[in-house]
Amino acid sequence: MGWMTTNSFRRLFVAALVVAVIAFGAPWLVNPGSTDTAIKVRALLAFVWGLLVVSAFLKFRQHALWFLIGTPLVGFWFFVLFWIASKCAHDLKSCP
Repeated sequence: MGWMTTNSFRRLFVAALVVAVIAFGAPWLVNPGSTDTAIKVRALLAFVWGLLVVSAFLKFRQHALWFLIGTPLVGFWFFVLFWIASKCAHDLKSCP
């Protein structure tokens, strides 16, 4: 359990969680009229989160599985956008 108490693990883990939470809350942080900006911000934050997770796996090996806790937060809005696009592709009446 010593790997979990190291400062580098804690800092990286907290940074990854903070980025994941901000990525989840991005639609509420950006002006409601600019959905393109919100999508770009989410994509950038997802990329940053991915870099943090990859660096954690390189440094901590299997202990970095804890970093995947943020996956649902990062991927939620991309899933929602995919779902909306899928509905629009099959039925134009269901498009927002």
